[in-house]
Amino acid sequence: MDFINDMNRAIGSSLADFRSFIEQKHQENPQFLNQYFWVSDEAQLTVLNYLILKHQEDQEQPNLNEPVQDLKEHIDYVLELSTDKKIGAPLHQAVSTKKIQLALHLLANPNHLFDLDARDVRGQTLISLVLDTKNEDLLKSVLAKKIKVNQPTYKTRNQILVQPLHQAVTMNFAEGVRLLAQHHAQLNNPVGPMRDTPLLLAARQGKMKSLQVLLEFPPKHLALEAENTHSIKNQQNGLRAIEELCIHFKNKQQTQEALRSIAMLLCCGAEPPRSEEMRHLLSSNRVALLKAVDVFLKDKPQYVDAFVNRCHLKESALHNIVYADHSWSSSIRHLFGKPSDAALVIEGFVTKKYSNPLDKPRNAPQISSIAGSEAGVDDPLKLYAEFVRRYTDTYNNQKIANRWSTMRWMIAEGKADWEIVCRYAENHPSSRTHLVLTEMCPAQPSMHEDIDVENAASPEFSH
Repeated sequence: MDFINDMNRAIGSSLADFRSFIEQKHQENPQFLNQYFWVSDEAQLTVLNYLILKHQEDQEQPNLNEPVQDLKEHIDYVLELSTDKKIGAPLHQAVSTKKIQLALHLLANPNHLFDLDARDVRGQTLISLVLDTKNEDLLKSVLAKKIKVNQPTYKTRNQILVQPLHQAVTMNFAEGVRLLAQHHAQLNNPVGPMRDTPLLLAARQGKMKSLQVLLEFPPKHLALEAENTHSIKNQQNGLRAIEELCIHFKNKQQTQEALRSIAMLLCCGAEPPRSEEMRHLLSSNRVALLKAVDVFLKDKPQYVDAFVNRCHLKESALHNIVYADHSWSSSIRHLFGKPSDAALVIEGFVTKKYSNPLDKPRNAPQISSIAGSEAGVDDPLKLYAEFVRRYTDTYNNQKIANRWSTMRWMIAEGKADWEIVCRYAENHPSSRTHLVLTEMCPAQPSMHEDIDVENAASPEFSH
């Protein structure tokens, strides 16, 4: 049998004639559809493989000597007759040759029962081949069929086993990352000799879209503090994701996206970089950093409280990054009585969260009305944020104000909190702080006193 010529003649005839040809060959040889035929020195194909090879999609540029050939019906007929639909890995072939419409057609037919978790002759899994196409519809289709989402494949020259999620990250296929994560891909599994988790891999390779999609998922599953085996000068430890991003930022690689990703990591609970040089880099760019934090927290208000509380931890790395630094610029600011607005931005995260009806958690009190309420007394975070807002408004509304006001600078430098404000007001009854606190919390006792709840409204507790 001259396989190629016979098949080409059958394909070029009518569909009915093609069916007759296949039926005749199948009757003569029951293994006809399961056999491999020599096509070239590099190709051994079944009938089905050859049909997929000759099939052309609408968007393909046809051979000038051949008409466009849509062979879906021919392929369906051969599959109906085939006793083993896995021979030649037809679905893998359709995907690997980027015949997307044919692949979607094969997946949609309930009579075509393919082994989606099988590998092709090159050892490639179907999901790996699907990711190579970057086609979202095709990926959704195979995921809907419950394909194994964590099955690794050799994808690099160094023959490193790569899971689908790592592959999607390396390709910066953001929607692929999202879909795999939604279908329970392993979010924290390391890969290769550098032991990069998906998050680390995205950070090290600068795949910012993939990294930002990963941070849409619960941080507890992402191993935020994992480190790879990367080494830099005078550092024996590996690097964490936030440190890899700092390197990108320092080297002016995707500067805005790198800083945005750093902000997202910090909001999600990642610790600041361990290197003093990297911390100074972030501190020097804290205005831009806090703007990026603000953008992220508008969409993820659930992270506000934890982030601001971490900023309040005095002497912590994050506190030293976001509040006024101890450089010459800080001295210049103090000389001219112009403190940094960083503290106002940070407390603004809280006031915006609890004052915006669209962002406010269900059953949470409006921040402007929490003063004096039971919820307010129990939540110093909200109370302090509201105090800062009112104090700043009062200060700005004065015609002549003291630029070196003690409380103003304590706020700016991150040296105040709700308890300190209450104590300061008690010790300075004629201060602006006392005035604001009295307006907020009439008959509010100082935070450090033991309170008799039944007598909490008694005049003796007023300040």
